Amino acid sequence: MLALTSTGTELRRFRRGLLPKLAVGAMILIPLLYGALYLWAFWDPTGHLDQLPVALVDADQGSTLDGTALHAGTDVATRLLDSGDLNWHLTDAKDAADGVAKGTYYFAVTVPAEFSADIASAGGADPRSAQLLVTYNDANSFLASTLGRSAMTQVRDAVAATIGEQGVDQVLVGLGSARDGFAQASDGALTLRAAGGRLADGAQQVADGATSAATGAAVLADGSKRLVSGSSALTAGAQQLATGAKALSTGASAAANGAAQVSIGVQRLADGTSSAATSSATLAAGAAQVATGVHTASGQVAQLTASLPALQTGIASIGDYLGAHAAAGDTTAAQLLVGLQSASASLPSTEAVAATSTQLTQLDVGATKVSAGSAQLSSGLGALSTGANDLRSGSAQLATGSQSVADGAGTLATGADTLATGTSQLTQGTTALATGASKLAAGTSTLADGAVQVADGTVQLEGGEQQLADGLATGAAAIPADTTGVRTQRARTLSSPVALESTSVAAAQGFGEGFAPFFIPLALFVGSLITWLLLRPLPSRALATPASGLRATLAGFLPAMVIGVGQVAVMLAVIHFGVGLQMATAGGTIAFTLLIVAAFLALQQMLTALMGPAAGKVAILALLMLQLASSGGTYPVETTPAFFQTVHPLLPMSYAVTGLREVITGGMDARLWGAVAYLAAVLLGSLAVTSWRAGQLRTWSLERLHPAITI
Repeated sequence: MLALTSTGTELRRFRRGLLPKLAVGAMILIPLLYGALYLWAFWDPTGHLDQLPVALVDADQGSTLDGTALHAGTDVATRLLDSGDLNWHLTDAKDAADGVAKGTYYFAVTVPAEFSADIASAGGADPRSAQLLVTYNDANSFLASTLGRSAMTQVRDAVAATIGEQGVDQVLVGLGSARDGFAQASDGALTLRAAGGRLADGAQQVADGATSAATGAAVLADGSKRLVSGSSALTAGAQQLATGAKALSTGASAAANGAAQVSIGVQRLADGTSSAATSSATLAAGAAQVATGVHTASGQVAQLTASLPALQTGIASIGDYLGAHAAAGDTTAAQLLVGLQSASASLPSTEAVAATSTQLTQLDVGATKVSAGSAQLSSGLGALSTGANDLRSGSAQLATGSQSVADGAGTLATGADTLATGTSQLTQGTTALATGASKLAAGTSTLADGAVQVADGTVQLEGGEQQLADGLATGAAAIPADTTGVRTQRARTLSSPVALESTSVAAAQGFGEGFAPFFIPLALFVGSLITWLLLRPLPSRALATPASGLRATLAGFLPAMVIGVGQVAVMLAVIHFGVGLQMATAGGTIAFTLLIVAAFLALQQMLTALMGPAAGKVAILALLMLQLASSGGTYPVETTPAFFQTVHPLLPMSYAVTGLREVITGGMDARLWGAVAYLAAVLLGSLAVTSWRAGQLRTWSLERLHPAITI
């Protein structure tokens, strides 16, 4: 085996001069820059949050709770300032907004104006949750905002627990009062039970009465229906009566007018009959005289008729005589003859005288009858005059009565109209009555059913009241009669009913210890890269000898491993003694870290041997970047995209991180031995591939003499 310190070793080249020695020191210290400095910088950022400037604005205007002033915002601000968890700066809203925008403050917490009012609203009709307003600016620092969110969650929980404790304490005070009220209510329930017994008796009576009322309401409904029919008939009759009364009034008015006219006519008739009676007496006397005269005249005419032929003969003789004398020239005779002729001419003829005599005879008979009739007429007219006078008195009474009848008929017509209107309204009312009676019948039936149910319910109520009394007594006994101290303890427990008790199988000391399993492999991988930048993975002197490929591989690997051991020793020493990293198992940590550096050196040696110095270094850098994203050193690999989850189990840094977590934090299990096995396989596999490649590199080619890319 090649001697590590012989003149043929790679490290011999770094013995001469200061710069080579500094290069060896750089190879050893480079991992320290990654491991120790990063861990130192991120060792405990959450432990220094009290240096993080944060604005605090108390805009709460206060409120009242049960008549007591409430300034919850001031209490919260005071509690935050006194806690010292953050570098609180009590300021106003404008300065806070400007400070967050300009980076003076990483974020700002505002207690709003209605904070106390919202807390007090828990006991009112519109309960609201109180809010703390937080303003972040990720442009200042995303991690500061993230830490701020985490811190504000704890602040919110602490404030909620404190305010909740105050609210629950008030509730418990109310429960104490409620306990006394339960006891009083229990006594009242017993009193109510006694009253319930009397109520049950009364309810039974009400049920009986409601049943009777339902029966009566049914009868009322039937009667109201018949009343509707009768009122309808009455309305029709009243309408007819009104029509007849109007006709009667009209006829009575006409009759009154006619009676008045009859009275006037009868008055006149009475006057006329009185005059006629008087005249008829005169007429009777005159008729008697006429009858006598006519009888006398009739006798005389009869005599005249008998003497008329002789007269006519004598006149004829006188005429002849006077005619003779006249013819003789006797003027007197002539004049007398003329006069005689005129007179004889005016004399009636015998036939006329006979007719006149006959007529006079008839006139005599008639005059006699007239005389008798006149006497009778006079007698009748006297009676008529007496009756006319009686008729006059009766017609006056008739006129007065007819007027009274007319007035009464008018009143009757008015009353009949009123009656018709009233009966129409009566019909409507009886219809409504029938409808209401039907509803009343249905309602009283329902009332009867309900009253029966009430009666039954009051019996049940009596039993329920006893249960209520027992329940109230039990409830009063169930409410604890706390002292002030116990009530405060109970309020604290109820305001935070669930306490978080954490138990860690393997607990890390802090943020830095949690990140150490990631930073250490990263530093060693970079340290291996720096080592292979200064050392040759396959020394040319070894390739020029007939030694095997394994010997050539070890000639390059073992000097690099010496540097790797130095890197591990310096880095773990500084991290432990300088930064303060505590290891669950120091020996295990050292051994596993040496395995990591050996695997990384062998892997990078293999990539360089296979791909050449230039392409190999590029591949190593690419592998470094890939492992940074997929090793799960910062966030769980399950939170990364599917690609990184796929390559995670294929890369050595994933197992390096997992193993270091086990040996540093504790809780070693099968994952540690899986990581050891994988890294050992990478070490041995890489050395084997490099040994195979070293055998091939014994033959020089033009490509090796003049590579396309060099570093």
